[in-house]
Amino acid sequence: MIIKLLLLVIIPILTTTGQLFFKKGMMGLGNLSFSFATILSFIPRIFQSGWLLTGIFIFGVDFLFYLFVLSKLQLNILYPTMVSAGIIVLAVASWLLFKESLSLLQIWGIIVIIFGIFLLMPRG
Repeated sequence: MIIKLLLLVIIPILTTTGQLFFKKGMMGLGNLSFSFATILSFIPRIFQSGWLLTGIFIFGVDFLFYLFVLSKLQLNILYPTMVSAGIIVLAVASWLLFKESLSLLQIWGIIVIIFGIFLLMPRG
């Protein structure tokens, strides 16, 4: 049981870490317009960014952890718990690392999410 709970913590942390690397990599590449030509020219730039490549690697490791935990827990517990915990970790990390704002309403939302995760956690 402790291993399952530990992995439920590791997955959102890896997911968040990958997202932070993606954000940092994209900050270096600037804003992109959404068009077919932009996407085609962007693909080679992905492989020139250490930040983006590291994010991809972290997502790969995260995927392997997810599959392992998925074989041990119910999907209706795993997925909402993982996503909710990821929202919390990502909001706090973005606030700390990128100076993104967190409103009082968002902070209350995080508190509600924490309560929801507690309700979803498997017992026994």
